[in-house]
Amino acid sequence: MRILHQRSTCALLALALAAFICSTAWRGASNTSQAQAGATRNRIAFTRIGPIRTGLFIADADGRNEKPVLPAESLDYNASFSTDGRWIIFTSERAGSADIYRVHPDGSGLERLTSDPAYEDQAALSPDGSTLAFVSTRGSGMADIWLLDLATHKYRNLTNHPSNFRPSWSPDGKWIAFTSDRDTHPGRVSGAGGSTHGGFEFLQSTNLYVISADGGRLRQLTQTSGFAGSPKWSADGRRIVYYESSVQESWDSRRRLGPTETAMSQIVSVDVEQGERKQLTGGPGMKVSPQWLSASRVAYVKKQGSDPGLEFTLGEKGARGEFRNPAWSPDATHVVYHRELQAERHWMTPIRPAATN
Repeated sequence: MRILHQRSTCALLALALAAFICSTAWRGASNTSQAQAGATRNRIAFTRIGPIRTGLFIADADGRNEKPVLPAESLDYNASFSTDGRWIIFTSERAGSADIYRVHPDGSGLERLTSDPAYEDQAALSPDGSTLAFVSTRGSGMADIWLLDLATHKYRNLTNHPSNFRPSWSPDGKWIAFTSDRDTHPGRVSGAGGSTHGGFEFLQSTNLYVISADGGRLRQLTQTSGFAGSPKWSADGRRIVYYESSVQESWDSRRRLGPTETAMSQIVSVDVEQGERKQLTGGPGMKVSPQWLSASRVAYVKKQGSDPGLEFTLGEKGARGEFRNPAWSPDATHVVYHRELQAERHWMTPIRPAATN
């Protein structure tokens, strides 16, 4: 089962962990410290395929005048603004596992919102600021969309079906759009020469859904064998914008093959009630993370290729370079995003467990 996608966000930044446990007697600095421990201790070693350090940045809406939101000391990613613009919601691994935090745009008021050993990511705050929607593997070990009431600290599984991603609140707070690979069977990555044999990785196909905030009235908005990602509502609640690609192009985009145009996607909007589809972009390049800035203007990021950077459906280009999962402020004056930074260390310090009795 594919749990989380587009963290790089594949978030979804793609991470893979391989772990093994070896039981060894802990050799301390002296025989006295060994005697005090009184028990055999374990150490966990693991390797990470992916970035070691990512940071959050805020800039003008076109990506210029960048500055860090917080000191980049760990993995911070997949940020979004609250509707009033007072908060930035984001995922961080600063405490070990991936949890949801919020902070003011000036970097003050850092607050941890979730604390669970499960993987939690891709959070969005409701328009009234009372409820957090986020993706979590808590309970089942699979990716469901959960809701957290910030006043009562009560959690609720909204989807109760594995493989759901990128929740997005409607402007009136009554609906949540998301993508899901439920009931899809895209097969495996092709092997050499296009053969279906020899490829061990599974492809991923997703469709766009909406569900009421009480968990009822689930409705599928797209019928595609491809990939639909990162939905965002228009200000009037009538349309949802998202990016669309084939499953193979989505796979190619995550391989990060270099400066050539290795994959292509388009920015598309759909009428929530009528299902009418409208393509907003054309041409090559992987275009993702769209968001309405006005009724006629959508911002997005073109990733990879020969000229990556922020772009807009009216034809103008913003700053060039790496912008992971950008999200624009409600007044369309700023953008927040994450990017990979050079690691300060290549070996992670092992955590030494406390003595057991």
